[in-house]
Amino acid sequence: MFGERDGRLATADALARRIESWRQELDVGALHWRPKNRGVEFEFTTADGGEHPVVARSQDAAFDEVELVPKLAHDAGLEAHLYVSLFDEGWPLAPPEVRAVSYHNDMHCQHVAWQTTFGCNHPEFMLADRSGENRQMGVVCLAYESARAHFRQRYLSLLRDSAFDGLFLCLRSQSRPADFADQFGFNEPVRQDYRRDVGRGIDEGEFDVQTWRDILGAYLTTFIEELRQDLRAAGYRLAVGAARGDILGPPLGNATLDWRGWIERSLVDQLVINQNSSRCPSMWHDLWPMHRGGGYLQNYLDGTGLADLTRHIHETYAPILEGHEAAIYVARQWDQRDATAEAELLAEPAVAGLVFSTFRHDNPDAVARGDWRA
Repeated sequence: MFGERDGRLATADALARRIESWRQELDVGALHWRPKNRGVEFEFTTADGGEHPVVARSQDAAFDEVELVPKLAHDAGLEAHLYVSLFDEGWPLAPPEVRAVSYHNDMHCQHVAWQTTFGCNHPEFMLADRSGENRQMGVVCLAYESARAHFRQRYLSLLRDSAFDGLFLCLRSQSRPADFADQFGFNEPVRQDYRRDVGRGIDEGEFDVQTWRDILGAYLTTFIEELRQDLRAAGYRLAVGAARGDILGPPLGNATLDWRGWIERSLVDQLVINQNSSRCPSMWHDLWPMHRGGGYLQNYLDGTGLADLTRHIHETYAPILEGHEAAIYVARQWDQRDATAEAELLAEPAVAGLVFSTFRHDNPDAVARGDWRA
């Protein structure tokens, strides 16, 4: 839908040429492909009742993505992983008075909105605040077994009978950030599990906030474990992309990110760290610029609780990786290209490679213009 000339990736020939470019010019070894039709239905809304810009520009690709992409990647000597998002189900259109001061970004997403049909039909699955009256729309609470089952089925149906090597599970979210890091995550199943572990209710006596954060993180680990079993049975590998550190981070909160356990238990083959949910990786538009929230134990936006990237990898990630098969990759699509910085990262033995956005490489005119729409 977006991009210019071959950078639009609209034909099989254009895609083949760009893959060869990525291989030669970027030394690419693996491709993460996010299909236009991600096996879900969407609801698009606009303030004036007109056509949503994504719908207006939508067109069917001139090829079968699931069939052609892994074939072309393999022909070029690359791995191919299907890219999916877990916490990105969208949000409903807000009232005018809210949109005046709160919107996704100031270029094109103030008076339009989108949601998956699943998100529309199941608001009860979205993370709830302590009152139970407010939800972080688009961010699913994984305490619900049926919600976890839905995503597993969604991903497996996309992969079924494909030649993809594996699944890349992205933990970025475009949803409106929490006003404070521990705002959401009080759904009823969470309350029940907190009572089981602590011996009292969340609203009874002193609140054990770290136990609550660990419970939230355990649901994600349970989902990854379940998904890993599904993928192994079908012959696919699993990669996960997350912010660096030990919590999910902005815009999602302080839920524990047990990446150490994932590696030690061989639940993931690859871990892509240093992801950023607050900026578009293609055009670098700031997302929800008026909402950043505070109270994060670690915050990649201001550096709170985080060491220098290279030192963090060397001192924290590398010792955990030792003796395990999982590989660490570092996301760089929110940084200007810097040969010195990239060489320094690649010199760290724990780093298997770097991750970039091909859109920025393929569409320099759109990047310079600041808009992906020609």
